[in-house]
Amino acid sequence: MVRIAPTRRTFSQSRDWLARRLPVLFARPRRVMLAVLVIGMPLAAAVAAGLAADNASESLREQGSAQLSLYDSNLRTELERHAAVPMVLARDQEVADLLRDPSPERVDHLNRKLEAIAATLKASALYVMNGAGTTVAASNWNAAPSFVGQNFSYRPYFQSAMEQGEGHHFALGTTSLVPGYYTAQRVVAENRTDGRLAGVVVLKVGFQELERAWSRGQEKVLVSDRDGVVFITNVEGWRYNALPRRLPVTLPAVAVPATEEIPTLPWAFGGASDRITLREGNAERRYLLQSAAVPGGDWTIHALTSLAPVATRAQQAGLLAAAVVALAALTGHALAQRRLNLVERLALQEEARAELERRVAAATAELRATENELTQAAKLAALGQMSAAMAHEINQPLAAIRSFADNAVVLLERGRPDSVRDNLAEIADLTDRMAAITRSLKGFARRASGTLGAVSAAAAVGQALALLEARLRRESVTVDTDLPPGPLLVTGEDVRLQQVLVNLIGNAADAMRVSPHRHVHIALTTEGEEAVLTVRDSGPGIAEADLPRIFVPFFTTKEAGDGLGLGLSISHGIVEDFGGSLTAANHPEGGALFTIRLKRRDIQT
Repeated sequence: MVRIAPTRRTFSQSRDWLARRLPVLFARPRRVMLAVLVIGMPLAAAVAAGLAADNASESLREQGSAQLSLYDSNLRTELERHAAVPMVLARDQEVADLLRDPSPERVDHLNRKLEAIAATLKASALYVMNGAGTTVAASNWNAAPSFVGQNFSYRPYFQSAMEQGEGHHFALGTTSLVPGYYTAQRVVAENRTDGRLAGVVVLKVGFQELERAWSRGQEKVLVSDRDGVVFITNVEGWRYNALPRRLPVTLPAVAVPATEEIPTLPWAFGGASDRITLREGNAERRYLLQSAAVPGGDWTIHALTSLAPVATRAQQAGLLAAAVVALAALTGHALAQRRLNLVERLALQEEARAELERRVAAATAELRATENELTQAAKLAALGQMSAAMAHEINQPLAAIRSFADNAVVLLERGRPDSVRDNLAEIADLTDRMAAITRSLKGFARRASGTLGAVSAAAAVGQALALLEARLRRESVTVDTDLPPGPLLVTGEDVRLQQVLVNLIGNAADAMRVSPHRHVHIALTTEGEEAVLTVRDSGPGIAEADLPRIFVPFFTTKEAGDGLGLGLSISHGIVEDFGGSLTAANHPEGGALFTIRLKRRDIQT
């Protein structure tokens, strides 16, 4: 931002300055005016436009950097969203049993289990491979083509998983010819006769939903691999094109003939390497190119932001500067024509100077307003990064809304308006829940840091209850808390501790659906160097036969389709990461009782 400060002179100094220079200037006023208009206006316009363009470019660069961080966060969230599934399945006893003895009954059972999990996750495929790389069970077991019986030992993700324990790879499917991101986890099973048997669990996901979400933004976004080939983008024609000024790269033979080179993106570089010119329709448009390496991989994410606002702001500043110069020239000419005496000339000059300062101040204010708007846009873009974690939290109500809407269409066609009204009521409740979530998730939406520190246990309870407030009220669940008045700090991580509490309280509400009296009691006490946090419900409790398996992955007492049975398993792992413990029992007076024990951080040493 260029700020013009008026020259500070006293009235007598201005009069003396004019007295010395006016005779020369007024001798040929028209020539002076024309010289100013012909030389001064273009020069002032060029300088002002350049300064404004530099300022706007820097603001646009900051805004683009914030947006690029948001897109990078979206990508990493999409990759991490399903990362736990292969890891949990690799520890599943049924997978180990299948690798030891791939009997038809076990294969059929696991095929159907993988099919259900893949359908819930909307994954492209979920399958189990033995140590030789042959697929023994897959979610697409009854589809054509199926992965069952196929050998993928040559795939990098399989080799990395067998050697290092896990593997990641983006590739075009050799069987399905559908591109996807593969996440593999090694399975090691004990065998009484052969010793240790190894296998791999693989999850394949696509990026269609992510690309559709990116299409709603203003930027053109693309992700390239280590060879510079674009494989994720919100511009349909750019997929599987190579970045400019890279060595020719060819896709595998299954995608294109081995002799065919990948086309290069139709980018033209305008001077600087971060300025791109694209032909869109009958016009050429310029963009700012910004790139960043995706952590943990060989990928690079790029974003193209339109430079149209920069050109507009530079044009406005240039026109304004030219207007100011023209005004100054016309003012001088007017002063020369009206020179009656020195006092009159001084008065007219002072009037013109005041007008010029007013216009400059107005122009400065306008430029500041524009700068504030760009700054606010950058802030909003940064705030948008916090929405990454919200997507996972509101995914379930969104899916339910879609289901109720589809059912309403069918019911409406069948002439059942009462049922349609019930579905619409459910949709309204779900939207209320989503609104409450978005109001409460300011702290919860940020990505967990993974660093343990001092966390207020009572504050975590309050945040978890705020997140579940709408649901608890809708299901007539009352909650009372018994929390100490002073701060009680424990070792943990704020977001993940809230996640554990949300899961436990939500499970308590689920368990009390058939109970006439629905009540949850949450207490926080201390026992020596430990803080003890308990969650008790008034439901029917946990069957004694289920207690030993309550934290086993994929074990659930809920009906089919109501969760994957991973919540308690993940919560148990989180608490153990904190150095604490999570146990389940039945309270002597009825209902389930979950106890969290964490190390205290508020003990004076």
